[in-house]
Amino acid sequence: MRERLLASATQLFGEQGIAATTMAQIAEAAGVTSAMVHYYFTNREKLLDAVVEERIARSIAFVWESVDSAEGDLAQDPHALVEELVARLFDVTSRMPWLPPLWLREIVNEGGLLRERMLKRLPIAQLQRFAARVSEAQRDGSVNAELEAPLLFISILALVMLPLATSKIWQSSPGFPQIEREALHRHVSALLSAALRPAPQDKRVQRATGRTTSRKGDAS
Repeated sequence: MRERLLASATQLFGEQGIAATTMAQIAEAAGVTSAMVHYYFTNREKLLDAVVEERIARSIAFVWESVDSAEGDLAQDPHALVEELVARLFDVTSRMPWLPPLWLREIVNEGGLLRERMLKRLPIAQLQRFAARVSEAQRDGSVNAELEAPLLFISILALVMLPLATSKIWQSSPGFPQIEREALHRHVSALLSAALRPAPQDKRVQRATGRTTSRKGDAS
């Protein structure tokens, strides 16, 4: 019963927002009385704590397992590591389709009712390890040196989550194609693969020469 209540709550939160969702609506969606919701969660704050701890935090942990437990080729190849992160994001959002709209509405937006709870649970250590691995690959020439390593995961997250969170807007727009999950996955993977690929040596030299010339011009 508790799992059913959490499933109903997250579905409604994703569809209409937390502030617009009552405990009575959650109870109705789960097919129980409001008293049953209060029995398991006492009040709204306890329910939100459970959503964060038992749903969102676990999904974050699943995504970052690829960094925490990376071995062999996955640990050595940042391209493979990025693809694994993307695959896990698509996996978790497929199993939890309410997550992208909830993420945008209640975590990203200023004043979102899960924002403060999630700021305390940011995977800082994993983000730092991921950025360090990308930086190392940039130094050895296997990843595009023009990228900002600390911003890469933010870019990955936005590429996956934003289209999924806003898909209903695009689907209701005349002439705009439906966003299909598999097509989006291919699109995101292609964008990131191209972005990670190191620039040809001659182009890197040209850019470096251009920056040097510019600095000399500024100095004069």
